[in-house]
Amino acid sequence: MNRVIENEFLRVEIKEHGAELTSVKNKNGYEYLWQGDEKIWAKQCPVLFPICGRLIDKKYRYGGKTYTLENHGFGSSSDFSSSAEGKEKVSFTLTENEKTLARYPFRFRFTVSYALEGDVLAVEYRVDNTDDKDIYFSFGSHEAYKTEGDFGDWSLEFEKQEDLYVKVQPVLGFLNGEKKLFRKDVKELRMANELFDEDSVIFDGLSSQEVTLKRRGTPVVSVRFEPCESLLLWTKPGAPYLCIEPWYGLPDYARTDGDLTKKAGIVRLESGKSYSKTHKIRFYGV
Repeated sequence: MNRVIENEFLRVEIKEHGAELTSVKNKNGYEYLWQGDEKIWAKQCPVLFPICGRLIDKKYRYGGKTYTLENHGFGSSSDFSSSAEGKEKVSFTLTENEKTLARYPFRFRFTVSYALEGDVLAVEYRVDNTDDKDIYFSFGSHEAYKTEGDFGDWSLEFEKQEDLYVKVQPVLGFLNGEKKLFRKDVKELRMANELFDEDSVIFDGLSSQEVTLKRRGTPVVSVRFEPCESLLLWTKPGAPYLCIEPWYGLPDYARTDGDLTKKAGIVRLESGKSYSKTHKIRFYGV
């Protein structure tokens, strides 16, 4: 089932399965999101929970037991319940169940809310700890924006001038705790397939809290995010989309003992407490 929110600027569709954005159109009918392709990448904007990225051997340890989780966790493959709050806001909620407890031994309420504010879509992720112990988790976004035409016509402008450092991935998808200089003194980074030779680009220590995707110098989408563990860019070389991903979590280190409580970027949340983060996506007239 898809839910729709809209206002005078935008029409937004989200499906209950995975609480995943499937369409954002302006009133001229322009679609901003990648529409998925089984031959390239079938997803569009998966929600990452309760981990971001990959685990070594897809396993982790907690409380003396070993558990298995797929890349990015189970959020994107779960059925959420939804509730609308007027025409411009909808929330999707996931709580623990028999399947999640077998892979993730915590009780929780995970809520993803989408709200329109003019030409801005605010996306909030919130975790409530409903367990009687600390819980450990990460969450992150993975929105894929359409980049039709020549990929080199597209660029990403940073809010501030940046020396861009990236986290080192000695093994594809895993970290070693180091960073390296990616580009020096950058305000606007032109897109090129070779930027993604090592898969995703995981920026480390950005000063900017907003980036703007532009086509031939014209703004199309901007993403404003709260301070986060990392901002990622990802595409498959030659594919007509770019993912801009604020993450509150990290993939595993290439060398790790698998202890969830010590995992890189993990959030520890006490019983009865809540944790939330919001990123805001502005869609420009096209």
